[in-house]
Amino acid sequence: MRSQELRQAFVDFFTARGHKHLPSAGLIPDRMSTTLFTIAGMEQFVPAFLGDEPAPAPNVVTVQRCLRVAGAKSDIENVGRTGRHGTFLEMLGNFSFGGYYKREAIGYAWEFVTGPMRLDPARLAVTVHVADEEAERIWREEIGIPPERVTRFDEDNFWTMGPTGPCGPSTEIFYDSGAGNALGPQDDGPNRGNRWVEIWNVVFQQYNRGADGRLTELPRKQIDTGAGLERMLAVANGMSSMYETDLFTDIIDAQPPVGQTTLSPKDRLERRNIIADHARAATFLINDGVYPGNADRGYVLRFLIRRAIRNGRLLGYPNGFLTQLVPAVVASLEPGYPELRANQARIAQALQAEERAFDRTLERGTNMLDRLLEEAEANRTRRLSGADVFTLHDTYGFPMELTREIVVELVVTLDADGFEDAMNEQRERARKDAAAKRSVVTTAELPAMRSEFVGYDGLECDGTVVAILKERQSVEALEAGENGAIVLDRTPFYAEKGGQIGDRGTLSAPASAGGMAPADFDVRDTQSVGEAVTHHGALLAGVLRVGDTVHAAVHPEWRREIRRHHTSAHLLQRALKDVLGEEVAQAGSWVGIDRMRFDFRSPTGALTPEQKRDVVRRVNEMIRDDVPLRTQVLPAAQARASGAIMMFGEKYGESVRVVSAGPSVEFCGGTHARSTGELGLFLLLSESSVGSGIRRIEASVSRAAEEYVCRQQDLVAELAAALASAPDDLLERVAKIQRDVKEMQNAIGTLKARLAADEAQSYVDRAERTDGKTFVGAVVRDTGAEALQYLSGAIRRRLHSGVIALAGIDNGAVSIFVSASDDLVRAGVHAGDLVKLAAPFVDGKGGGQPAQARGGGKNPDGAESAVRAIREAVLGR
Repeated sequence: MRSQELRQAFVDFFTARGHKHLPSAGLIPDRMSTTLFTIAGMEQFVPAFLGDEPAPAPNVVTVQRCLRVAGAKSDIENVGRTGRHGTFLEMLGNFSFGGYYKREAIGYAWEFVTGPMRLDPARLAVTVHVADEEAERIWREEIGIPPERVTRFDEDNFWTMGPTGPCGPSTEIFYDSGAGNALGPQDDGPNRGNRWVEIWNVVFQQYNRGADGRLTELPRKQIDTGAGLERMLAVANGMSSMYETDLFTDIIDAQPPVGQTTLSPKDRLERRNIIADHARAATFLINDGVYPGNADRGYVLRFLIRRAIRNGRLLGYPNGFLTQLVPAVVASLEPGYPELRANQARIAQALQAEERAFDRTLERGTNMLDRLLEEAEANRTRRLSGADVFTLHDTYGFPMELTREIVVELVVTLDADGFEDAMNEQRERARKDAAAKRSVVTTAELPAMRSEFVGYDGLECDGTVVAILKERQSVEALEAGENGAIVLDRTPFYAEKGGQIGDRGTLSAPASAGGMAPADFDVRDTQSVGEAVTHHGALLAGVLRVGDTVHAAVHPEWRREIRRHHTSAHLLQRALKDVLGEEVAQAGSWVGIDRMRFDFRSPTGALTPEQKRDVVRRVNEMIRDDVPLRTQVLPAAQARASGAIMMFGEKYGESVRVVSAGPSVEFCGGTHARSTGELGLFLLLSESSVGSGIRRIEASVSRAAEEYVCRQQDLVAELAAALASAPDDLLERVAKIQRDVKEMQNAIGTLKARLAADEAQSYVDRAERTDGKTFVGAVVRDTGAEALQYLSGAIRRRLHSGVIALAGIDNGAVSIFVSASDDLVRAGVHAGDLVKLAAPFVDGKGGGQPAQARGGGKNPDGAESAVRAIREAVLGR
């Protein structure tokens, strides 16, 4: 049985039994998930399990792609080394949201493994939770499993997806792979070794674990099944390892021949398996919008890529081998995920960039690591310091986990705590912020509710206050002078999402019958929590209560400028693809009232001046065409088939909003101009790098562009007046000034040299001599590094043997310059060492060659001591 046959058999089995087939979610989970990546098939249904959202259907079947590379579900240490562990996996799942429970779920599981999979019932055993009498009774009395093949466990049969969220007792099916795979006589049942392979897990989703650890009953009893395709496929084909199935063999066979290596045959095979697994994981992460980086998901992807590259090096593979595996990975997984083919070029491009980046530092980093390991062996600590591990990470791109894996192979430890201490504060703050965003699954401050957005059609509407938040707590009323967040049942306010900032405006209510002043709420930001829209701001007058009817009005100018800038982002992406190629992929955006930022992966790196001009020209052409914007709501599959551009990694529902602006067609839920001509003028303000392979363009349109042009015109006029030049002649005028400045600098240098020559003899006359060594030392005021070098050269021309040590002080900075004659260098004097000795006295550093060296610092008070230290080192007194 091949992988696609098993995928299809599973889907067909459950659709024939009343389940709705839904597509796989991406590897990036919902923003409120407790996990960094999607680790289970049930993850996309968490809101439905919790009762926060309606279920997509009573019963559902999916084939979900998952990544388990960090945390409690991680299998990274065993990947490639056992036949049943991997980072990227496909989870076959059937789910019921109150449609059926234990009896049906257990029956379906047994029917599938003994039916379509044709497994021998005599080689199957099951486990249940220690307190689950019902599940054991069903297995024994209704399915007919012998009592000796039903085992109870506690934690092993209680499934959780993380620190919070849906959870419950489970029952699992195990397959006996044969006595030849047993670890010993005690390996005679599930969870006791390698002989019994878990192939099916039914979770009875019964509880929700809160942030405080307490379990509360879910609103209904539900079913969540997980069956790993890779293990199931191996078992169905009588194989002991999933790496022997077609999911992996094609990728392993596509790898280059093993080159010169000292690895054993077993180690070679394991490393080839690791590369195949990591190639699958990296391919799908990039497909889903994750790119190599230094934080969160990007950091994990970088670790997987660089771990694969390092294993390839140990196998003697050539540079770039990982990128060459992308076609094999796509061909292997395309039957289940046809979108991979369309994204193959983008995936290969991202992998190639990361391979090249790591190749540039790998050899130097490996040399440094080898040196550190030799030192750890020599000093008998067999331990790497946190600072050294950080240097490997920061300078040579070795993720700490990769360094740890390398040193563990050599029985050396590393100071992980010291490494964490050495990480910069900015990354720590980003990490903590990301962790905080993922800390809980539900928003306890807000009941489950939905706000109807009516802002596509207008800027005003009446709505009812359904909730009020004050300091993150739900309250019944808000009084004048208090800040809070108001939730309405319907609103024209657009909540921040997709890079577009939230609307501003007012919520107003008439005076109450009791004579209370009219309520006036100033909306200063609009956000979303689940499907509720929260209007953040301050109540300027009156009282607002839950149940009040208010009139919601968005500031027209605010919305107008935002929607024009949002539309410009669409036109810019179209122009970038037209100029640079279709490989351009959006990596993020931010849309405000006076500018927008657009981040994208560029196939050509930085834009040339000509490319910038072409992009601006193309956007303005589309603006001048004055094409009306058209919006359609289409089924997601139809929208994709239309060629509309989608944001990689974004989660879309069954229906999507498609915005067309002439040749630009994109998935988008934001607000937009009525026609492209409304934008007026597009200006590219800047283009820069914001990460590996990612470029950022900042631009303005509409009134902001007009104001920018006016400011630039004023600036040019002022410069022209100041330089006594016509605006068109400014470049020539500035070039002439630069030439004049250069000539004056040269003249000053010549004058300094002459002055230094005049002063040099006086320094020689004050030279000190001891035991055949001559020393000239001085602190020179109001002298910078360049003048100090002139003076030293002039002294050297008059002093053929000796050491010259000068410290110059200029505007609070100290320059140190040391020169040693050839005969003293031969005698062991080293100018670089003398500078290193002196620099700490001026709170600085420095060094150089034996004959000449320089340094500097920021403490003028230590200059005399610095020269004195060199004198004592040379003359010995």
